[in-house]
Amino acid sequence: MRLQPKLEEGWSTLALLWAMILVAGMAIMQSDLIDGLHIVPLAGSIGLLAGVTLAKSRFPTRTAHIMALVYGLFVVIYLTGNLLPEGMLWRERVFDIFNRQLVWLRKAIGGGTSRDGLIFVIQTSAIFWLLGYSAAWYTFRLPRVWRAIVPTGLVLLSVVYYYTGPRPLPVYLAIYVVLALVYLARTHLITQEKNWRETRVLYERAIRYAFIRASFMTALIALIVAWSLPTFSASPVVADALGTTRGPWRQFQDNWTRLFSALRAYGTDTVDPYQNTLVLGGPRTVGSTPIMDVYVEQKLPYVYWQAIVYDTYENGRWQAVTDYQSELHIPDDGVLPTPFTLSRQVVTQTVVTYLNNSSFLYAAPEPIGSNRQMFVEYTTDERGNMLVTAMRSRFILRQGDQYQVISRLSVADAQSLREAPTEYPDWVRKRYLQLPDTITPETVALAEELTAQYDNPYDKAMAVQNYLRENIKYNDQIPAPPDGIDPVHYTLFVSQEGYCNYYASAMTVMLRSQGIPARIVSGYAQGEFNAERNFYRVRASNAHTWVEVYFPGYGWIQFEPTASIPVITRPETAASGDDLASPSLPAQTDIDREALLGEEENQNDFERGGDVLDENALETTAPQTAVSLWQILGAILIVAIAGILLWVANKLNQRIEADVIRSYGRLETWARWLGIQFRPTYTPYERADMLTTVVPEGKQPIRNLTQQYVFKQFSKTHTPPNGYNPTEAWRELRPLLIRRGLIRRLEQWRTRRRR
Repeated sequence: MRLQPKLEEGWSTLALLWAMILVAGMAIMQSDLIDGLHIVPLAGSIGLLAGVTLAKSRFPTRTAHIMALVYGLFVVIYLTGNLLPEGMLWRERVFDIFNRQLVWLRKAIGGGTSRDGLIFVIQTSAIFWLLGYSAAWYTFRLPRVWRAIVPTGLVLLSVVYYYTGPRPLPVYLAIYVVLALVYLARTHLITQEKNWRETRVLYERAIRYAFIRASFMTALIALIVAWSLPTFSASPVVADALGTTRGPWRQFQDNWTRLFSALRAYGTDTVDPYQNTLVLGGPRTVGSTPIMDVYVEQKLPYVYWQAIVYDTYENGRWQAVTDYQSELHIPDDGVLPTPFTLSRQVVTQTVVTYLNNSSFLYAAPEPIGSNRQMFVEYTTDERGNMLVTAMRSRFILRQGDQYQVISRLSVADAQSLREAPTEYPDWVRKRYLQLPDTITPETVALAEELTAQYDNPYDKAMAVQNYLRENIKYNDQIPAPPDGIDPVHYTLFVSQEGYCNYYASAMTVMLRSQGIPARIVSGYAQGEFNAERNFYRVRASNAHTWVEVYFPGYGWIQFEPTASIPVITRPETAASGDDLASPSLPAQTDIDREALLGEEENQNDFERGGDVLDENALETTAPQTAVSLWQILGAILIVAIAGILLWVANKLNQRIEADVIRSYGRLETWARWLGIQFRPTYTPYERADMLTTVVPEGKQPIRNLTQQYVFKQFSKTHTPPNGYNPTEAWRELRPLLIRRGLIRRLEQWRTRRRR
């Protein structure tokens, strides 16, 4: 005789629970955030098994939890210990795991940045052990089904929502929702079965499979409906709400990136308005959509918010640096090792972005750091210093996010720039004097004419700048230059109009033709300054391209050839700062690189205040991700509603069927479904005979129900004999009536087709 172990709640319940834990663990593993995540589903599965064993044991609750803690500690150490180098003894492995955790805790409390990837594996495995154990406990010892579903679901939801890699993790969430609903229906049936057994109600065990099928179909329908829901576009109201109420959550996100900096980051589609190529094309329409707010300590004499540097001009377009290096920079690393330049003042900016899915970290020239983890795109000079061309956030920026950037803004005076040396480094000459063969002799001749009377690059640059501002009309609705003609030549000698891309290109090309290193930079002009709260509101209409000229010792200096943008006003000498249109910034001759940047978590100490955007909507062309948060929440809500409706419908159905009179009344409804018309003169037994003629398999339950109805209606006691329960009759009769009705409908359809 074979011994078959029994589980009161059913092995199918355990299988569903294990599948839910496994699906969530597989999603974590597939995210591939760090090596070693393959142990996470195993940790959750072992935790579930331990939870079932302890839940079914006779141990008191406290004892069982203590044992689970000990077992979990052992399992997590064993699984993660196997990820350490093979040569280590187990004593060394255990010590190493605890030491890593202590180091991580010190950084979490003290504000450091952890780069230990194994910590994430250790903690995630421990979490999944707890998820598996608690799910089993709240299923088999203390039934609380939502405590088994929600924690694991939230972990899975967070992974799916913030994962931007190539793998289809939303599929795992969809599977989890289906399993959760089936599990919910199964545990509800367990409770009902227990009540039925206690009241000695007979029922078919096959009802279990009917419940599972029904819940499975309901879940699929709910997911299909949720997937088709429209997504919500960004709006200023939402942005402001997130900015004021999501502070703790945003701080959690920032601390997360700080404490788990070793995790892999994946790119996603972004809405950055600037790409690696800048084409001198036709008209542009930028609108007035808010892009960002930039908070500063005081109004600046002049400022741009740079995004990307372009260095190569060819075939009427500019190309960003192609041979750049990219390096992940952590705030703990301090400021970037950029070359030291004279007459610079450190300026800290706090940026609140209104773009969704953006990557650029905008900053005033010359950026030297951020309190966000970022990828720095750069080349190097002859000393190995970083020459930054772009800074991109490691994690995609969402609408309402904020960050701090630090720049060294030039406050050099005109006389100092005139006296700057003209011996340019090799890296400057090779990259920033490049010109294509398409530059026309007329362009070079004009540049020579404008600069001939000056003996220094500064005055030559000012001469070209002023010429363009005075002789080229600003127009951003120009047609594209004709094929076969250089756009710079076309702008200078044919159309004599254009917008910032054309102004900056013309000035850069003309200066390069005279041996003066120059480049163009794209980003945004300063925007509208709010004097009460010291911030610049930058809109899409502030999108801009300007010119930077290299001066040895002073670095890249900005010039403004575009007629529609105010000219940069510099003091004539260092002692004449009062000539500035805005309060001057004192020149700083040295910087304390270690003290400039705080920890990344401090970025949220800055409060935006109550400035609410009054635009009707923040227009955005952000491509939607494969699944949005609203779709996920909509699916969960619909599934929850479907589960509640299923439960209410089941209760209502039981109440109706338990009443003999109302239960018998359903026979007439089913008779109409089967095409049977009862006359008022028919007796109950005549009606039963007509119904059993069409459904002979249901003869006995129909007869029994009719007999009980007759007793109830016409007996003096009005009490059916033998404690008859009509609900049992309907469990047998309902499938027969449904099948017979469907067969009848199919026959009618075939008959109509033959005609």
